[in-house]
Amino acid sequence: MEIDIKTYMKNTFSTDDILLASFLLTQSISLVEIQENRPRHFIFLLSDPDKCNVLKREYLNNASAPAREIFFQREMLISEIKNRDGNGEAYGSTRK
Repeated sequence: MEIDIKTYMKNTFSTDDILLASFLLTQSISLVEIQENRPRHFIFLLSDPDKCNVLKREYLNNASAPAREIFFQREMLISEIKNRDGNGEAYGSTRK
């Protein structure tokens, strides 16, 4: 099954900001995939781009979320990055 990459990208929100991604995960946004676009630089793809854009504006205007939840989500993202398999496949890349 071939994936239409333009449709796939249009249906996700992307950021390289791990703190923003962590915040979004605390707001019931789902992580779709983590991609490495160059060595040690990762892009987080998240579901619901419209909701993510609204939440991003709130985040930039000092929205709050429990620090413990943000820390937990950040650690989960770091763990997913560290646990990438040996052939460079990122989190979610084998999901259908």
